[in-house]
Amino acid sequence: MPRNKSSHSHRSSWKKIPQRAGKKPITRESKIMRLRRMVRFIIISLSTGSVVLGLSLLGYYYVNTRKAPAIHATAASFTNIEIETDGALPSPWIESRMGLEQNLGLMQIDMRALKAELERFPQIKEASIERRFPNTLWVGVHERFPVFRIKVKGSNAESQILLVDDAGFVFRNIRFPDHMINDLPFLAGVKLYDTEKGYLPIAGVSRLAELFHIARREFPKLAENWIIVFADQLIMADSFTEGYIRVRSKSVKEILFSPKEFRKQLEKLQYIIDSQGGSSVSSMSRVNLSLIDQPTVVFANNSYPKPYQ
Repeated sequence: MPRNKSSHSHRSSWKKIPQRAGKKPITRESKIMRLRRMVRFIIISLSTGSVVLGLSLLGYYYVNTRKAPAIHATAASFTNIEIETDGALPSPWIESRMGLEQNLGLMQIDMRALKAELERFPQIKEASIERRFPNTLWVGVHERFPVFRIKVKGSNAESQILLVDDAGFVFRNIRFPDHMINDLPFLAGVKLYDTEKGYLPIAGVSRLAELFHIARREFPKLAENWIIVFADQLIMADSFTEGYIRVRSKSVKEILFSPKEFRKQLEKLQYIIDSQGGSSVSSMSRVNLSLIDQPTVVFANNSYPKPYQ
């Protein structure tokens, strides 16, 4: 009997194997391992933070309980005062005017009050105060420098000589040497306004000071003969660039300057004086330079001016 052939094939394919999609299932052991790693990380972080915090507290304790008392003790009994000034005031004079109490600590000093105490002296333009640890107080003084002298009458009707700087500030001389003050010309033809805090600055002095500075720097032989600088005709001008400046010198009774182009006028004055025999000449009573390009000279024995080109 012949065999019957089967109508089904016994061959199999991988496609028929059941497939599982999605994430791999997390077992209980995996959860435990993950939790252990997280706990370990937290413990290490807390330990590191504790070490850092501990070191910080230790440093704070060391500074504030060991070194700080030494620093505070040194500052509380400072002994050094360094004083620097750009003028004539000696350091002992400045220190005596500071009025510091004995055994006063460096941190106990009222810096603002000390600065005000020094600056109440008009000759001191500005004072700077610094604490320099551990035990030094530094004081820097910037002084006013005189350009002119001025004679004023006090409340008792007695005359006194005050000084004027290039900004028109009026102050009493403290320790500037006599030879320096005696070489300064007098300032005249100005009005002084006295207040409770001292004289108000004189307007227009900066232009007068500019003339004198140029003369003293570039024409010293001329400047050393100046006796009085009059500002009456300059102060009345609106902008201080009009009118003229009057100067009385040992060689010429009156010199008139325009309040501009000072160097050019001084060159002409030097030429005129040299042409008449030098600074010792006494034959000229007036030199008018205020027209700048047309200076004129009046001689003592003549009543007419002589033009110079």
